[in-house]
Amino acid sequence: MEKWPDILIAVVGKGRNCPAPVYQLAHEVGAIVAQLPDCLLVTGGLGGAMEAAARGAKENAGRVLSLLPGVSHRTTQPYAEVDIRLDTGLTANGRNIVLANVVNAMIAVPGSHGALQEMIVAVDAGKTVWAVGEHTTRLPGVEYLASSDELSARLHAFTSASTPDHG
Repeated sequence: MEKWPDILIAVVGKGRNCPAPVYQLAHEVGAIVAQLPDCLLVTGGLGGAMEAAARGAKENAGRVLSLLPGVSHRTTQPYAEVDIRLDTGLTANGRNIVLANVVNAMIAVPGSHGALQEMIVAVDAGKTVWAVGEHTTRLPGVEYLASSDELSARLHAFTSASTPDHG
């Protein structure tokens, strides 16, 4: 049986009307997560930054789990090229709470209210939350990073400390 990654890393950010620079950043972040062998990328499964992160991960042989809101609560089409799509049946807010609680850590690219909600819930749940890119709102408990290189270094240290001993 194939072993699945042990560490769940969320990427959150702008869904609808995602600006091209944010889409590109999310794509780059997804690729960084994919390069860590013990990590599973988790997104909200819709368009914009969620799609970009999933694309970046899949293009780099990463694994992706999409936690979708219920059909009547979707603001964009789901991104199809993922390993597991789970329709939660929840509102987007409910899905955000689930996503923020099931992951080991979260990476936020610039977004809107949904991404801020996910970040707040993750911080309240004691999760590690990093933010990259230009964020207009700064939240306590979130580590704001200057570059994707800095994010990569943080992820490597985090996964090294989090990887269970399989020996």
